[in-house]
Amino acid sequence: MAAVPEVSVIIASYNSRRTIEACLASLENQNTVRPFEVIVVDSSTDGAGDLVAERFPGIRLLRFSCRKYPGDARNEGLECARAPVIAFTDADCVAREDYIGALAEAHRNPAPAIGGAIGNHEPACAVSWASYLCEFTEWMPGGKAGPAGNLAAANASYKSWVFDVHGKFLEGTYGSDTEFNSRLTRAGNAILWSPAIGVAHQSIGGLGHYLQHEFSHSKDCCRVRLRSEGFSPLRRYLYALATPLIAVKLFLRLAVRIFRKKTYVSRFLLVSPLVAAGITLWSAGELVAFLRPEHDPNRHAR
Repeated sequence: MAAVPEVSVIIASYNSRRTIEACLASLENQNTVRPFEVIVVDSSTDGAGDLVAERFPGIRLLRFSCRKYPGDARNEGLECARAPVIAFTDADCVAREDYIGALAEAHRNPAPAIGGAIGNHEPACAVSWASYLCEFTEWMPGGKAGPAGNLAAANASYKSWVFDVHGKFLEGTYGSDTEFNSRLTRAGNAILWSPAIGVAHQSIGGLGHYLQHEFSHSKDCCRVRLRSEGFSPLRRYLYALATPLIAVKLFLRLAVRIFRKKTYVSRFLLVSPLVAAGITLWSAGELVAFLRPEHDPNRHAR
């Protein structure tokens, strides 16, 4: 009989054939004696599910014919996860060989939610660096372990009881990880960050895809935030008017993080115009959300 796992790793997969093999190989090659399970929730149309079934027969594969948003997919994985620690990573991430051991060790701390470092897996491409820096500087390697305001689902983990007490991820949209973490903190739960838990993200490499992603993802995440925080119409319009200032604030905050941690400083200086372009598109997405906060349920982007 298989040992009860200490960690369940849940991966949402949608059209991830290009990246998921490296992701699962990194989990297959973990340097640990701790029992763990990997659950892939796949709703791809590019054959990613077939690749997983053929190449990784020991992995629990849940397949769906209809597109699953990340929150929906993670909720499906939670239904069959058996471990007291539930970890999430993305199909375009590669785990460090000590990832499972670091997760289990970190969860000796009673904190219900613990995130880890997210590096860049494709350091040769300028657009990849800009995409990475726009999205992950809050969790980039470097710095000390401590409290965190938010976690990225690319490297986040929770005690399993958290989902019994606080519910599951918001479905039918992007940004559900941010909304869930906001729910936890509003309820008084501590969120920690540990650089010892490491993954590397395979970032976007095409300029058009990068800019489109920043705009669309920002719009979706902002709409979730508007609903969860109950923005009034007046507050939305004031934020809309302040959009240019928000873009400047986001760029400066990102730069301060990089220089404070002394991580990727030279890369940031080289690609800062691309980073500024990404942040401009991110702010434009927020502007659209402030002016049109309704989510279109018939849109299945990306």
